[in-house]
Amino acid sequence: MVVCFDLRTEKFSSVKRLGGFNKALPHSTTLINYNGRLGLLMSLEDSSYISRACKSLKLWVLRGGSEDEWSKRVYVLPPLWKDVVSEYMRIAGMVGTHEIVLSPYYQQVPSYVIYYNVKSKTIRKVGIQGMEAFKGKRLNTYLNYVGNVKFL
Repeated sequence: MVVCFDLRTEKFSSVKRLGGFNKALPHSTTLINYNGRLGLLMSLEDSSYISRACKSLKLWVLRGGSEDEWSKRVYVLPPLWKDVVSEYMRIAGMVGTHEIVLSPYYQQVPSYVIYYNVKSKTIRKVGIQGMEAFKGKRLNTYLNYVGNVKFL
C-alpha cells in the first residue's frame, strides 16, 4: 500500500491500484521519483532480480490528477545488453527521466553499475573502486540518497 500526504491540505490518501495491477507487483519493482511523480519501474520476470534474458523494462507513472490513473512506458533493451551485465541485476532507480540505473545483485570485482539511457538507447558501464572486500555479497544501491548530518 502506498500512502500519500498532501502538504497543502494536511490530509492522507492512499493509492488504490498500483500501476494497473490488481495483484502483487513483480518482485523486481522499484519505487522511483519520475519527474516529481511516483513511478514503478520493473521487469516482467517473476523474480527479485533481472536476468540477461530480460528484453524490456516497464515504467508506470502516477498521473497528477488522480490516484488511480497511471501511464505506462515500455523500454526495450538493446541486444548487446546481455553481453554487458552480470547474470543477476537489480534496478537501483532512475536518474532524471532518461537513465535507468542497474546494479549487480551480487557484488562483482571489479564493481560497477549500468546506466541505460532510454532516449539514446545506449548502455554505459561505470566502474566503482574500493569494493573488493564485498565480492559475492548482496549489496543494495540507492540513488539520490541524502543523509542528515546535522545530528552528528
